[in-house]
Amino acid sequence: MTIREAFKDFYRNFPRHQIERAIEFFACFGGGEPLFIPDTSQDLIDNLTRLFESYSEIKPLISVENEHLLSAFATGDRRIESTIRKSFLSEAQGYAALSQLIEGSYIRKVLSRERLPKKEAKRRLKKELRRYRIQHKVAFTRPFYRFWYRYIYPNEELLLNGEGDLLLSIVLDDLDNFVSLLFEELSNELLQERFGRSLSSGSYWDRKVEIDIYMELPNGESLVGECKWKNSKICKQTLNSLKKRAAIAGIEPTYYALFSKSGFSNELLKMGDRNLLLFDLEDFKEWSEETVYRKREKRPYSFEF
Repeated sequence: MTIREAFKDFYRNFPRHQIERAIEFFACFGGGEPLFIPDTSQDLIDNLTRLFESYSEIKPLISVENEHLLSAFATGDRRIESTIRKSFLSEAQGYAALSQLIEGSYIRKVLSRERLPKKEAKRRLKKELRRYRIQHKVAFTRPFYRFWYRYIYPNEELLLNGEGDLLLSIVLDDLDNFVSLLFEELSNELLQERFGRSLSSGSYWDRKVEIDIYMELPNGESLVGECKWKNSKICKQTLNSLKKRAAIAGIEPTYYALFSKSGFSNELLKMGDRNLLLFDLEDFKEWSEETVYRKREKRPYSFEF
C-alpha cells in the first residue's frame, strides 16, 4: 500500500472539511494499528495523552534491536552514511543494523538521484570531490514509527517519571516541523496523480542543496516543488528560493509547484504564470470518500481511487 492509499483509507474517519486534522493525525498515528488506534471523536492532545499513558503496554511490542539508530534517523536528516557515522556503531555494524531494520519493515531505503561530477580529460577532480560519496536516505514505512522514535523513544524517561505533560509540550512545539515531511510526501503523491506517468519523482538532495519535490516527466519536461506546513501564507520569496536551489542543482524545470497549508500571498496569486502551480488543502480534499461518492453519482464509470 502506498502512502497515498494509506492516507485515503485513514481519511475515511474524518469529514471532508477536516483535511488539516486528518493530516496531523495521520502524521502521528498513521499505521499504528493495532499498537494504537486514535479516537477521531477526540482532539489530537487527548489522543497523544492516551498514547503516552499506553507507553508501557506498547513498548514491548515495538522494541527492536538498534533502536537508537531508528531514533537517529527519525530526529535527523535521514542520510544513511552520516547518521551511521554519528551513531555508536562501526560502519560494518551500522550497515548490518540498517539491513536488519529494513528487513523488519521499520524503514526502507530511498536512493539519491544526485549524479557524480563527470571527469574531464586531462583534468583531475577537486580533492573534496575525489572522496565524495553520494548519500542515500531512509524513509519510515509507517508514520507512527517515525513519531515513536522521534519523540517517545528518546524521551521515555519523562514518561517513566510521570512527566507526560512536558513531552506533550515538546511534541506540540515541534508539530508543524514534524508534519511537514508527511505533507511533502502527500504532495508528491498528489502531483503523480495529477500528472499521471512520470519517469521519477520524490525529493532531491545533493551535497549542496535540497529540494522537496523533483519530478522528471516525459518529453524532457520536469517540475520542482516546495511544501510549507505552517500557519502563514506562502509569498514570492519562497518561489525565488526554489528557483535558486534548482539552479544550484543544475535543474531547469518546466514547472514550479508550491504546496501550502495556509494559502498564498496576493502577489503569487496574481502572477498568472502558466508554469507555476499552486496547491492548498482544498486540493487534498479530493481524496475524501465524500468526494468519491459525489463523483460516482455524476459519472457512470469507475475511478482509479
